[in-house]
Amino acid sequence: MKIDDWRRKIDAIDTAMLHLLNLRTELALEVGRFKNEEGVALRVPEREREILNRLKALNPGPLDGEAIAKIYQLILDQSVRSQELHGFGAAPARQNGKGSRTPARGNSRKPGRG
Repeated sequence: MKIDDWRRKIDAIDTAMLHLLNLRTELALEVGRFKNEEGVALRVPEREREILNRLKALNPGPLDGEAIAKIYQLILDQSVRSQELHGFGAAPARQNGKGSRTPARGNSRKPGRG
């Protein structure tokens, strides 16, 4: 095979990965919506460790465990970022006395991640 053939294969995989990452994010947004309704935190370190450990255990290589951990930690971070950008996980806005809404400070939500 020529280099262009390999590059076309890589491009096809990149396209599939992009689709899957966006699909995963759509599901993460649904989880964020649920957590928002239940008043639980977006991040649960134990759940994140479970995900990373499971994926490292499933990994056949040639990527090593450190690479898998870095890639999936970034995916988890971006999932939470997307949830926050969609208004999930933030404390509800409150009236400041002048009729305008200001964000509440802090996050008193219970822990819980799915």
